[in-house]
Amino acid sequence: MKRIYIFPRYSGDENSDWYQQIKHVSFFTDLNITIIPLSFPNWDKPTCTEFLTFIKQVIPETEIDNNTYFVGHSVGCKAALLYLSELHTKKPELKMGGLMCVAGWWKVDNPWPQLYQWTNMQLDFEGIRDICNKNIVCLLSNNDPFTSDWQANKTEWETNLNAKVLIVPGAKHFNGTEGFSEIRNELLSFAK
Repeated sequence: MKRIYIFPRYSGDENSDWYQQIKHVSFFTDLNITIIPLSFPNWDKPTCTEFLTFIKQVIPETEIDNNTYFVGHSVGCKAALLYLSELHTKKPELKMGGLMCVAGWWKVDNPWPQLYQWTNMQLDFEGIRDICNKNIVCLLSNNDPFTSDWQANKTEWETNLNAKVLIVPGAKHFNGTEGFSEIRNELLSFAK
């Protein structure tokens, strides 16, 4: 059975945006794919340290294998990258199914103080590519209100992680149901 964990956006939880809607798409169930949206503690003021402590308990490294996939949304992408970077350092032989980032970013136009640690993280890009079996996909919008230079953002995903980047016109920050059909379709292709 394949497991897809959703790492929520800033101030999001397992019931935010499209997370529950994607969980209940019937063809994921038909394909024996379980979707698990997560809730993180204090995600309205997320810290890297608190996140790592929590996620190691929720998804221990012993449960990660080729049938494990991560989907991050906004800062949830950075959280997934941080965890994967640390995992690869500890267990370089570990492999998982892949990583999909929705509204992922490297820079935010006007970051607020709680985001600074997430914008300045040191990551092992080669290690992340390796642990993800080079299966990294990123969905971006051409009108994201937090990252207006979507072309530069796209280039960074391609350069840093050799990610397959899809631009979804008009999806803003993929909040609510914005870009839902593109997320659903790409997730099905990504996890097959």
